[in-house]
Amino acid sequence: MQDYAEGRRAAASALATTMYWLSTRPLGYAQSGFVDEAVLMLDGRRYEVESGGWASIVDDRGLFSLNVPDRDTMLPALTSLGASFDQASRMIAVLEDYVDPDSLRRVNGAERDDYRELGLTPPRNQWLLTTDELARMPVWRDMRELRERFQPFAGLRREKVLNPNTAPLDVLRLAWPRVAESQWLLFDDMRRRMPFANADAARAATGIPFDDEHTLFHASGSLRVTVGAPGMPQALEYNLWLVPDGERAPWLIHAVGMRSTPTAPAANKGHPSPSVLEHFPNPTPNLIRPSEPAPEAP
Repeated sequence: MQDYAEGRRAAASALATTMYWLSTRPLGYAQSGFVDEAVLMLDGRRYEVESGGWASIVDDRGLFSLNVPDRDTMLPALTSLGASFDQASRMIAVLEDYVDPDSLRRVNGAERDDYRELGLTPPRNQWLLTTDELARMPVWRDMRELRERFQPFAGLRREKVLNPNTAPLDVLRLAWPRVAESQWLLFDDMRRRMPFANADAARAATGIPFDDEHTLFHASGSLRVTVGAPGMPQALEYNLWLVPDGERAPWLIHAVGMRSTPTAPAANKGHPSPSVLEHFPNPTPNLIRPSEPAPEAP
């Protein structure tokens, strides 16, 4: 219990450090930070914090959006993970019916009556607040293994474009399955040295058919922050939006969950293992303002 309590303290400190950094620094193509300091990358790499905990930040734009599904990228992703074309089409239609505000049933979709027949809670017809809601939907509920493989690649942002600068390689492979592995490795190496500014630059350098309709090469204010520490059996995952004009804080945490701590090496060639820790960047020291001269005596 003492080890667990110490782990929770270290994880809470890692979260506070991360939230302070994110709320005081601008977002770039794939990072958060000022130009004159080491930056915090938003591509899921793990950072060791001085408290003894660790933090990992993922730009939601680097994941498949559940709130605004993009059929052109999600359909090949689901079929690559094992769904048939008909199953994948129905999964997307069910998801679209779940998040839209009306009760009009799409072809292959599901609305209130369909949920009632299956003994399920009716759809909320609102934005998803957590990826765990997939387990409440027809078809998704019955395909547990596929859902669990897809869920780590799913985000909650309210737009459908992907940011290839921050997307895990597995997400990119699923979205563009016809691209050669050598091209992905080249792209991964180049974006880690210097994130791409737009689809034209990435396409010219690698030949990957990125386009402006499905991509946006800039980080979003919707993020997934995962923290953990030795002594904790699981990591804590926070889904949040950066809202600088928030009433209580410059961020809004809309979901908290528990996830397994990554320990095994990544299967991706040329991609760092999720168990590798980098040092959390040090902020630029505040410059001391010169003291103002004392006013002259009258």
